[in-house]
Amino acid sequence: MDVESSKAAVMKAESSKKHKRRNICLGVTAAVILFIFLLLLILGLTVFKPKQPTTTVDSTSISDLKVSFDAARLRVDVNLTLDVDLSIKNPNKVSVKYKNSSAFLNYRGQVVGEAPIPAGKILADKTQPLNVTVTIMADRLLSDSQLFSDFMAGAIPFNTLTKISGKASIFNLFNVHITSTSTCDLLVFVSNRTIGDQKCKYKTKL
Repeated sequence: MDVESSKAAVMKAESSKKHKRRNICLGVTAAVILFIFLLLLILGLTVFKPKQPTTTVDSTSISDLKVSFDAARLRVDVNLTLDVDLSIKNPNKVSVKYKNSSAFLNYRGQVVGEAPIPAGKILADKTQPLNVTVTIMADRLLSDSQLFSDFMAGAIPFNTLTKISGKASIFNLFNVHITSTSTCDLLVFVSNRTIGDQKCKYKTKL
C-alpha cells in the first residue's frame, strides 16, 4: 500500500508539473501575441498612420476645338477635347491601390463629357502622374440655350471633376478607404482657343 501510495503521489506531482508547464506556455504565447498585436497597432497609429493622398491638376490644355455657328437656328455647335494632366501624391508608408474611376467635363452643371481612369497602384511616398483626355458629347450641348450667349460673349465656362477612390492596406490587417476629389472651373476663350481663369479645389476623405 505504501508503494502504491508513493507511485500515485509521484504521478500526481508529475501531472501537476505538466499542467503548470502547459499553463506557462499558453500564458507566454498569449503574451507574445498580445505584444505583437499592440506593436502593430501602435505602428499603425504612428509611423503607418493613414495620411491623405492629394490629387492635383497640373495643367489643362485644348487638344482640339471646333466651333461652328448656325445663324438660321441661332445655334452653336462645339466639339472640344481637353488634355488634363493630373498627379496623385501618396504620402503614406504603404502603397495605395485605386479602382477604376472617371473624369467628368461639366457645362453649367450638366455632364457633357466623360473619360475613364483605369485602376492602378501608387507606391509609398511616391507621386503618380496621370493624363486624361476628355471629349465633349456634342449632342448634350445642343439643347442648352445658354451656349449661344456664352459663345457671343467669347468665353464658354466649363468644370472638370476627377474623383479617385482606393484603399491602403496596413500589415494586411487594417484597410483604410480613401477618396480624393479635384474640381476645376475654367473658361475656354473662343477667339484664340485658349484656357484661362482656371481655379481648382481639392478634397480628400479617409
